[in-house]
Amino acid sequence: MEKVTLYIPCYNAEDTIKECLESIISQSYEIDEILVIDDGSNDRSVEIAKKYPVRIINHKENKGLAASRNTAFREANNEFVASLDADCVADSQWLGRLMEHFTDNDIAGVGGTLIDRYVLTTADIWRSVHMAQHWGDELIEYPPFLYGNNTLFKKKCIEKAGFYNEEYKTNYEDVELCMRLYNYGFKLIYNPKAKVEHSRKDNINSVLFSYWSWFHYEHMISNQVNRLSRRIAVILGRIVEYTEISQGFFREDFRERKYKLLPMDFLFILYCWWFDLRHCVKSMDVISK
Repeated sequence: MEKVTLYIPCYNAEDTIKECLESIISQSYEIDEILVIDDGSNDRSVEIAKKYPVRIINHKENKGLAASRNTAFREANNEFVASLDADCVADSQWLGRLMEHFTDNDIAGVGGTLIDRYVLTTADIWRSVHMAQHWGDELIEYPPFLYGNNTLFKKKCIEKAGFYNEEYKTNYEDVELCMRLYNYGFKLIYNPKAKVEHSRKDNINSVLFSYWSWFHYEHMISNQVNRLSRRIAVILGRIVEYTEISQGFFREDFRERKYKLLPMDFLFILYCWWFDLRHCVKSMDVISK
């Protein structure tokens, strides 16, 4: 049996980390080492984690999700490194179902499916429909990417790809890394039978901001948009994209008779414009100083 290191990237997760850790120590596949990467939390996350057989690695300040993932890979004592986000609860067979796919040397990573636990409020339903973090019910070789919330990678493959890009503080780090792994000729696999539950609860503001953040990081960092004039041009150009996305959401929800979501489909445009405007203003303030 291959030895596995598992890490949890953690930032102010006192409400969810206990259940996350309980699911980890209950895995049918034995875990050799559990790391909690505390990314500058100022709540009780570390205090709770200390009650479990884990090694806690502290960042003195909040460095972002990609930096936490890199710390974990550099500190891991084993070649196989699994990750579970602090607001996720893994099925007891989760890790075993991921490990069973490492049959070829060119396989760099395997990911499972994320199931939203809370789908009662409009915001949570909208997230589960339009921000689903899975690729469906069928096993897929070479998925577009592996969602970072639950993965298992070979450490040497991550090292060869150059680790996660730490410019991606909260979003898109998983997509960008998978693209580089593919460029190096590695293989990724998605297994829907490896299941985790997502215990996140959203409101309208938080879920729309999450979508905007993903969209923002994808455009601004992947395209290396540094000049203010260029940033403004990109943001203005995104108005068309937001409109097209919103229309797609509206048509889908109307067709599926999810009428409760239609007002949020419209609000999506307004919120994204507002977040872009705020970001533009902040960028101008930084340059003027």
